[in-house]
Amino acid sequence: MVRSMTGYGKSSDSSDNHDIQVEIKSVNHRFLDINFRMPSFLNELELRLRDRLKVLLSRGSLTVFVNVTAKPGSENIKKIDAGAAKAYKDSLENLKDELELSGEIDLNLILKFSDVFDQTDERDNESTVTKVTECFERALSNMISYREKEGGNILIDLDSHLKDLESLINQTGDLAAKAAKLQFEKLLERLKNFTNLESFNKDRLEQELVLISDRVDISEEISRLRSHILLFNETLREEKAVGKILNNLSQEMHREASTISAKTNMTEISHLSVSMKEIIEIIREQVQNVE
Repeated sequence: MVRSMTGYGKSSDSSDNHDIQVEIKSVNHRFLDINFRMPSFLNELELRLRDRLKVLLSRGSLTVFVNVTAKPGSENIKKIDAGAAKAYKDSLENLKDELELSGEIDLNLILKFSDVFDQTDERDNESTVTKVTECFERALSNMISYREKEGGNILIDLDSHLKDLESLINQTGDLAAKAAKLQFEKLLERLKNFTNLESFNKDRLEQELVLISDRVDISEEISRLRSHILLFNETLREEKAVGKILNNLSQEMHREASTISAKTNMTEISHLSVSMKEIIEIIREQVQNVE
């Protein structure tokens, strides 16, 4: 299944004393890169959520935002961590002396540091962790659905470009079947115009002309292009992350199209190879967003 690396999911809930909101954003990345923005008291939960993401996703840069705010009137928000408040006061006093600053370190200044408030008690932590986990799962499900929908759009677009590419390859193949003979006749005619063919060994002359014609033969490149497209189509339908494989295949297709362009001396084939490379470049850009 083709799945995009771009996605977004959001969910919200509440525990007895907290309102909870979880957002997950995903963008392109060569590997799986996970970042969390969440309250420190949920650090242990972060490890479990990170493992959950690794099971379900293979690539992409993900940022998980977990916002937990105390409800107005919650009793636990009035609790103050005296130890944290004292530590802040001592640090500020030391900083004041070191920088030789004036002014008083008062309570209002210390209370500006959110860490001096004990936002939750043990029981409320358990309730909040459960709600955050449930909220995370819903946001993750929404984000994956978003990536699958975007992947479906990419698949439709890739199918269309692959059909256009196949058409160009078929046209090139038809011309290539005649190219060697035309090249042979063109070289032979050129020799006739500049020298007396009777003076040449006929067998040796034909061997040399055949060797020259072989150097402009593009049948193998066309065959490999068709093989790459077949494998590309098969890979698109596999039930796993296929972005890296598709990227490698598109690079191989571009290499074959470039070789055709370099080897041919037929204007028609040269023009077709340019069109092929344009389409392959579009495909390469598209697969950069595939997981």
